[in-house]
Amino acid sequence: MKALLLSMALAAGLALWGAEPQAGVDHLMAASRVAGEQVYNILH
Repeated sequence: MKALLLSMALAAGLALWGAEPQAGVDHLMAASRVAGEQVYNILH
């Protein structure tokens, strides 16, 4: 569980680092939605 959250945080950080600001926000929103769905599926 901790590894999943860490990998998501790393992916979000890399997306923000390597992209233009607006693209970074879009990637972050998409990544957070996917991460939320995965966490929900793991917990339920």
